[in-house]
Amino acid sequence: MGVKKHQGTIVKIENNKMYIQFIKDAGCSSCEHRETCGMTEEHNLFDFELKKGFNVGDNVIVTIEDKTLYKSAFLIYIIPIILILLTAIISNTIFTKLKMNEILTPIITLLVTAIYFIVLRIKYKNKKIDMKVEKL
Repeated sequence: MGVKKHQGTIVKIENNKMYIQFIKDAGCSSCEHRETCGMTEEHNLFDFELKKGFNVGDNVIVTIEDKTLYKSAFLIYIIPIILILLTAIISNTIFTKLKMNEILTPIITLLVTAIYFIVLRIKYKNKKIDMKVEKL
């Protein structure tokens, strides 16, 4: 597996965080992740834990492994879609057999999806994404 590297500049340091603005790369237009990574956004300012020796104006490289990107995409996009489909199919089958109101299917589906994201948030709240920030 490879890594993704993005060049940026520290534009602000505040509350033990450094704010890095990324430079739009020529490779961004052909990158398979360009729609979801946020680097090509107009205001692509991201915060990172402040490292000793880093100052405003420093040019940096931020590196993230592909497996980290794929894991994040799987947790945030793929699992919820599967969960929505399975919940809708199962609840619709149950409510149809019990001759209950089928309006409960979308309600249950949304509820299960919301619970998934709440659990995901609690589980990963204090975990750091494995990204490396290095000076150029």
